[in-house]
Formats: sequence, structure tokens, C-alpha cells
Amino acid sequence: MQELIPVTLVVGFLGSGKTTFINNILNGDHGKKIAVIENEFGEIGIDDEILSGSDDLFVEMSNGCICCSMKGDLVESLSKLLSKSKDFEHIVIEATGMANPGPIIETFFSSDILSASFSLDSVIGLVDCAHFDKNVEKFENNEQIAFYDQIAFSETILLNKVDSIERAEIDKIKEDILKRNPHVSVIETTHAKVDLDKVMGKNSFDLSMIEQTMPESSGVEYPFSWGGVINLKAGFYKFNVNHIHHNERLVFFKIDGDSITDKVSSYASSIFYSPQRRSKRGSNLNVDEHILLDFEGEKTGRNILNIEYDGNYAIFLTDHPKHLQLEILDRKENIVTIGEGVSYKRVEHFHGDEVNSISLEFSGALNPQSFEMFLNVLYSQYKDEIYRSKGVLNFLGNDQRVLFQGVYSSLKFDHGRDWNNDIRTNKIVFIGKGLIGSSLEAGLKNCVVEETK
Repeated sequence: MQELIPVTLVVGFLGSGKTTFINNILNGDHGKKIAVIENEFGEIGIDDEILSGSDDLFVEMSNGCICCSMKGDLVESLSKLLSKSKDFEHIVIEATGMANPGPIIETFFSSDILSASFSLDSVIGLVDCAHFDKNVEKFENNEQIAFYDQIAFSETILLNKVDSIERAEIDKIKEDILKRNPHVSVIETTHAKVDLDKVMGKNSFDLSMIEQTMPESSGVEYPFSWGGVINLKAGFYKFNVNHIHHNERLVFFKIDGDSITDKVSSYASSIFYSPQRRSKRGSNLNVDEHILLDFEGEKTGRNILNIEYDGNYAIFLTDHPKHLQLEILDRKENIVTIGEGVSYKRVEHFHGDEVNSISLEFSGALNPQSFEMFLNVLYSQYKDEIYRSKGVLNFLGNDQRVLFQGVYSSLKFDHGRDWNNDIRTNKIVFIGKGLIGSSLEAGLKNCVVEETK
């Protein structure tokens, strides 16, 4: 079987230090034979005169590396490079500063030609500390600029030019990067100098390495902090809030059971992400609505709860009912008992266009057909806004771990180690734009089936 040639993709916004990093490879004393591919839009900087004048030019460096200036299709360029494969052991591709690395990475997943000869080893992103805030301010809401996309797709970030700013600023930038991609490895650098063994040859995109690189569950965040079930008869109730710091959001709906389940939480979450209706003090509160209780600056709130049918009702609040000193009273002024309910990790803020990451871990066997349907619906819903995904899954009737990794909707699956006596769990990660963790969790858990012995 032919040994695959590992490829590293280097990304980073204009001025982040990509060219310096490439120069360090081409001129460094690292003992590696590396082929570096420059494209026609790159800030070449290695030797403009040498690299001009030819569409496909190979320049051999004194340390055994090869610099390649290529134009055209990536598959075609890499195929041409195969003729010189005896001269190198690793390929580094420098993407343009404006490029979204997603389509480049996806090519390695979708091209049978590339899969036969190359493996995507790693993606290295460079970030300019000195101009980070300016880049964020200028480009984070510009769909034409892939600043945050470059961070989201990277396996390793070289936080470059750390010598130009204070420690507190470095830590703040790190925090911002890890918020966008909690699973990335961040290395601080000056002049983009780094031990290549730390960033290359790690097989971070290799399915066989998935189990070793899976993060711990980040815990799904919900748009509410508490949910409970209350049994009510049809009629009107006083809904009194006696301790107010800010306006409160809630949803209220009838359920068949008598407890909060994953499906109930998921339904509540979907309502919370729908448009809200503002209710001022004294107004009626209706079921199946996302309600904003506007207390109009007062310290207490009095509203009327309108219940049309007898039964159990789920209520979800952005604060705990005990903290709100919430009382629900019937017409005879009897207090309706509010149980302990369920507490949730509440999302502090949510912007639909923000790059975020969801890491889930849960038990149970997944039905493969249901999981496939879930993915089809998911990628149809989010289109190209799920950048990365990977997981270690427990499929029904399969005694081996199922490994998968995806870029956009291009997915690769393979079998991992036998489960043997290990506890069978599912671990899965999504990185994308505007991902709603509670919705992803509910969809995945709907794929879980009972195992018959």
C-alpha cells in the first residue's frame, strides 16, 4: 500500500506572519525535506524575482526543501508535485491571507485523487497579536473576510508578535480565540518561530487520531436557567414576581408527562429562540409564546396566567423561581406548588452570526439510519455554516467505535478500536456559525435506541 504524503495547510490574515513562517521552513536548519506551495495571490516574500516568470516553478533550497510557485487547481498542482515526491517528505501549502480555508480542506475530503496520495496532516493558523482587535473590529461581520473562519478551521494557532503587546492583552486574545475554537492548541511565537515537530506530523486530521484528540464535553448552554412542571386546572392565575433585578423571559406550554425530558427542554429552547412578545405588568400571559416580562422599572411584577385546559405545564425561566420569589396563586389565593425543577447552564449571550463550538458526550446506542437522517437535516439547515465536525460514536449492533470527521458536509467514517468492556459513549464536536447546542443535543439523542439483549 502506498504511503500517503502528509500535507500541512498554513492560514492567517494579511500581516499575521505566514510568509515569515514559510521563510523559517525554507531556510531553517530542521533536517526535514519539505515542499512549500505558494499560490499566485500569496505575499510571497521569499524571492519575488525567483518566483516570477513561471506558472509552475520549483526552487530547491540549500536545506533540501523545495519552494513551488503554482497556479490553478489544487488537485492539479499537487498531482504535478508527485513527480518530485522522492525529493520531499512533507508538503506545506500557504493559503492567501483573505482565504477561507474550508474549501481547501474540503478538497482533501472529497477528492479521490488526493486521497490516494495525500493526507491532510494539520492546519496551522497564524494570528497577529499587534493588530488583533483592529482585525476583529473591521472584519468579524464582513462575510467576504474569513478572519474567524481561519481560527475555526485551525488545529494549531501560532499567536505571533507576542513581544509587541502586554501579557494581559495576550491573555485576552487567547480567551477570544478559545471562545471561537475551544479545541485549538495555542502557541505563542515571536517572528513565527516554532519547533516544527510541535505543529507538523501530528496527524490531527487523521481519523485514526480522532479518539486521542476528542475534547471533554463543553456542556450545552441553554437560553434559560431553570425549568419545572406545574399541574394546573383551567382558569386564571396570578403570576407574581416579588424580587426583580431585570426583565424576565419565560416560556410556558402544556406537556403530556409529569417531568422535564430532553424533548421538553428542546421544545422550550426552540421557543426561546423565536421572536419574543413583550408583556407589561398586569397583562395576560399565554402558553406557547416566548414572553418578555417588562416590569417597567418596578421591583415587583403582577401578571395573569391564562390556562385553557387542565393538565401539566412546563415553565422555563431565565432566572430561578426561588430567586425571583415567584408565586402562582389560584382564584382562591391558594399557592400552587412549584417543585425543584431542573437547573441549566445558561448561555450568557448569543449572536446568530457568531462562530461557536459545541462539544457533547452522552450514552446510548445510535441508530445509524437515524444518525444519517439527522446529519442530512442538520447540513440542510445550516448549509455551509458548520465548518468542522468530528466524533467517536457507539452505533447499534457495532462492537467497534465508529470514527468520523467532517468539513462542511463532506464526511469521512471509519472503524476504530473494539469497545470490549469499555463504557460505550458518544462524543461529538461541531464548530460553526450560530450553532444552538440544545437543538444539536436533542437531535442527536433522538437517534438513540434501546439495545435488546
